[in-house]
Amino acid sequence: MSCSCSLKDKLNQKLFAKLHNIEAGLVDRARGILRTAGDPVSAVIRFLHERPEEASLKGLVMHYVLRETFGDEEKIPGLIKLFTGHVSEIIRHANVIDIINEHPAVERWGKYLIKQKERIKFEIAKERELLVLKNIVGLIAVEQGMDLPVDKISVQPPNLIVTVKLGLLRPQRVFDIA
Repeated sequence: MSCSCSLKDKLNQKLFAKLHNIEAGLVDRARGILRTAGDPVSAVIRFLHERPEEASLKGLVMHYVLRETFGDEEKIPGLIKLFTGHVSEIIRHANVIDIINEHPAVERWGKYLIKQKERIKFEIAKERELLVLKNIVGLIAVEQGMDLPVDKISVQPPNLIVTVKLGLLRPQRVFDIA
């Protein structure tokens, strides 16, 4: 009986090289989008929106791409950190981004607490030439002890306008894009 350990090592090296090339390609694409985008949030959303239909992007790969693209964890915008903090997988279905988290979580964004469900979905659209994340499901803002489902996030550099559902009302809060 002959051992094929060297063959396994060779196959593992080829697989590692292929995966490294795929990650490098993703980072190059993300950096290119970031250079041409008006703001970093729009760049990341555009990167996700331009991914192939139904293609999965694993959480570890997303964290690697973000870290390599921005160069430093502190330069990643708060909204993007919020969306990717516990991510297991991200999938694009047409104009809808589906974020599957490893578990539900509560994060602080500015002075607000944001509850995240295991699955967050939102539609990417343009309104008056501005990028909008709308029909958001799975993201809940907590203000003064009240849980308010996040309905829409408008990217209006240098701000993000967050709209929540409060019965018939749609109050808004302004966040710095960074």
